[in-house]
Amino acid sequence: MADAAALARLFGEFGLADAISGLVCLLPASVIERLDATLLPAGFVVQPAPDSPQPAAPPPPPTPRSGPQHTLLLKILAQITRDAETRDIEATLKHDPQLSVQLLRLVNSVAFSPSTRINSFAHAITLLGRRQLQRWLQLLLYASQASGSQTNPLMATAALRASLMEGLCKATGGDRTTQDEAFMVGMFSLLEALFGQPLATIIAPLQLAEEISGALLRHTGALGNLLTLAEEAEQGPDVVGPTLKQAGISNEIWCKTQIEALRWTLQVGRDK
Repeated sequence: MADAAALARLFGEFGLADAISGLVCLLPASVIERLDATLLPAGFVVQPAPDSPQPAAPPPPPTPRSGPQHTLLLKILAQITRDAETRDIEATLKHDPQLSVQLLRLVNSVAFSPSTRINSFAHAITLLGRRQLQRWLQLLLYASQASGSQTNPLMATAALRASLMEGLCKATGGDRTTQDEAFMVGMFSLLEALFGQPLATIIAPLQLAEEISGALLRHTGALGNLLTLAEEAEQGPDVVGPTLKQAGISNEIWCKTQIEALRWTLQVGRDK
């Protein structure tokens, strides 16, 4: 069948046939009805089992807590949002040696020339770029709340939401700036559960654009619609199907975008 064959090609294209085992991809019901399950990788779930109409509950998040690094991360994010000088971001970064070391490791892991020698934190920020720095800091908000070697279960959900929203925004004609905003909305959408504080309180220091804060707090505008779609995707294909149709997003775009998002989330899990 065309849909099953197309999906199989996508798995091959993105190298997911082995890595995807155990994850859940939520497809529109109209696609699921036509899929040949034998073409999907082992362990790939496309819908709840007949005797389990409700999707399994996600693992409980760690006990909400806030600490010095959380405050520092939000401060740096606020500086980036208002386009502060690099030297000011560098000064804030220096307040946490662990965060500074993590930044240098991140820069060294990116494909720069082996001959590049980093001579300051400002140099590291310049090499990495503010867009990449902002995304890394957003992920660290979740990673910094995990204790020891424990992985924060909210991190994968937030990363998947962010990547899915970014991909859908791109697929529907959003420019680079709007794609970044969609990513931010997805990543910040679980901060209330993470820190046990009202979301409005958490994002207030960031001075976010109205489009972003409105999407987060009231699900308004195009970004709010994408957030609703990402949230519904976590509830199952029967829920997300009608919203996809209303948004004019085809089954093909949805499948490809979700696979890309899953691939990126897997990579984040390996690199964290």
